[in-house]
Amino acid sequence: MAEMLSFMAMPFLACIVLLGIHSYFGLHVLKREIIFIDIAMAQVAALGGLLALLAGRAHEGTWAHWLALGMTATAAALFTAAKNSGQRVPQEAVIGVVYAVAATGSILLAVRMPGGGEHLHEALDGSILWTDWSVVRHSTLVYAIVGAFHWVFRKKFIMLSFDLPGARAAGMRIRLWDFLFYFSLGWVLVHSVEIGGVLLVFAILVLPASISSLLAERLGMRILIGWSVGAASCALALFLSWKLDLPSGPAVICVLGAVLLLTGVARKLAAAR
Repeated sequence: MAEMLSFMAMPFLACIVLLGIHSYFGLHVLKREIIFIDIAMAQVAALGGLLALLAGRAHEGTWAHWLALGMTATAAALFTAAKNSGQRVPQEAVIGVVYAVAATGSILLAVRMPGGGEHLHEALDGSILWTDWSVVRHSTLVYAIVGAFHWVFRKKFIMLSFDLPGARAAGMRIRLWDFLFYFSLGWVLVHSVEIGGVLLVFAILVLPASISSLLAERLGMRILIGWSVGAASCALALFLSWKLDLPSGPAVICVLGAVLLLTGVARKLAAAR
């Protein structure tokens, strides 16, 4: 038991750090009904990392970071324009196209580099089991900056996601604040993909928020439930990963998915009584 706790302490801490900011963003994403924006932007960030590798730069280096951030900023601008384009092309369609292009671009880059398949697998599944403290510490700092920014301007971001007609009536600069939302999400994802990979980051953003939305109405309570259920699910998943010799990232995704399914079933049964 002591060996397991020692080995799994850093992966669990990484999960907690990811949950802290992603549970919040997930509620906004659900309300905006742009579920796949996370996986699209995460894939764009991963594409930036692969481009850096192809150019001979370190995957975790400063050059790779700024390239990935620049690409997510471009995606943020594109999503902002798509939302305010009069809906000739739905924003969800643009999100899907960006994901498809980024994913296939990653495949094309992977076949051009030695060990490309391994790098592509890492971009998708991550390496949360081998995350070190320096990466977690730096990501925590970025998440704290983004979290503080959203706290200071929480009324604007909440109104933009939960009361768009009210935001328009109040004279908010919708395009500007939409871009700031997407860009701040993208900045978070650049660091998150490095820790957990595209699939785990998508799951941690969407699943705890979905579970909490089934259980509570108030935003603050949803965030607390998302943190609590997410932390418990991650702890169980890492325990099962250790005991059954399973990959940690997929284990976390499956446990969170199972909890969402059970929560939905329990809610339906309770409503039927």
